[in-house]
Amino acid sequence: MTAMSETQQDSIGRIEVAPEVLATIAHFATLRVDGVAKMAPVPADVARMFRKATKHDGILLNIVDDKIHLDIYVIMDPEANIMEASQSLQTAVAEAIDTMVGIPVEAVNIHVEDVLYTQNEAA
Repeated sequence: MTAMSETQQDSIGRIEVAPEVLATIAHFATLRVDGVAKMAPVPADVARMFRKATKHDGILLNIVDDKIHLDIYVIMDPEANIMEASQSLQTAVAEAIDTMVGIPVEAVNIHVEDVLYTQNEAA
């Protein structure tokens, strides 16, 4: 993935960012969002469908026509408003990638796989 703005057109070379770097940025941005308890694994059937995608601890990253598409699998805190937390998560991840590498994100799909209750809360 190449990051280059119009003002950098006359640079002396290229800057390439590995997809794993983008997935790592998304991972850490995800864990900073209130309401996210932890990452969930990417389901095996989904991972098989997207064999060429970059997978990283709950993140499935696809780059199609130089456009970034992320699927993020999370487990939420029980007191979180899932809709608000998911929207905050979408914004946080898109902004983190755009800010750090200057590449706009086309889609951030959030998959809430579970809610993390402690044994005392479930009783």
